Amino acid sequence: MKNAVLITGATSGLGLAYAKEYAKEGCNLIITGRREEKIKANAIDIEHTYHVEVKVVIVDLANQEGLIYLLDEIKDDEIEVLVNNAGFGLKSVFSETTREEMDRILFLQINAVVILTRYILEKMLVRNRGTVINISSDGAFAVMPRNVLYSSTKLFILNFTEGLYMELEKSDIKVQVVCPGFIDSDFHASAGMNIIKKKNGFMKFSPPEEIVRLAMNDMKKGKVVSAPVIDAKIVRLMVHLLPRKLFYKIAIDFTKKRNKKLHR
Repeated sequence: MKNAVLITGATSGLGLAYAKEYAKEGCNLIITGRREEKIKANAIDIEHTYHVEVKVVIVDLANQEGLIYLLDEIKDDEIEVLVNNAGFGLKSVFSETTREEMDRILFLQINAVVILTRYILEKMLVRNRGTVINISSDGAFAVMPRNVLYSSTKLFILNFTEGLYMELEKSDIKVQVVCPGFIDSDFHASAGMNIIKKKNGFMKFSPPEEIVRLAMNDMKKGKVVSAPVIDAKIVRLMVHLLPRKLFYKIAIDFTKKRNKKLHR
């Protein structure tokens, strides 16, 4: 496939929003996910709406076998854009996290991102063009209790992308990391998290389409780190300015209050 955009985790939410945004521009898509019926329905809808080719790869990227399978599936494709979006959260405290959960989240949100990026980047460098977009989180700026591994992997993605940008600064390859804040998607439900989604005010849940639109605008402006919504920008600034002990207290108190609301 020529002129292809590869988006991992494109079954719903941010991944699906990126798929539609690039399809609008006439790009062919390679989309991955685990929920076969849903992602294939998305592919049919995108093909009919935007008249582009959509290749679906049903794969679990949280293990080495899945990653190897994806690399084999895309070996003959010319990928112009890579969006590393696949991810999941854990609702338990770290001390209650199982070894299987640890292995899966670390592989998916570190190993898979690094290996897939390296594989595709090699071909981008030959052509001296391409775009790499890695999805991080505002959790990369502000780790919270009950979010330890997720935030830590997202901080890795943030640092990895900024370092990659500096290494590629002399090339025509664009690099961006997106820290989207709260997304109105099924992300939390998939992780078994009972979250009350605010639609307005601070820490509100924004539509994925809005986040993608703002992040793409940041890309055009040359912003390497995109915190598209105001909430993520505030969190980033607040954590930077606050003394660490004060931040710890605020984070602990916030988590306690949130848990009380969820268990009423």
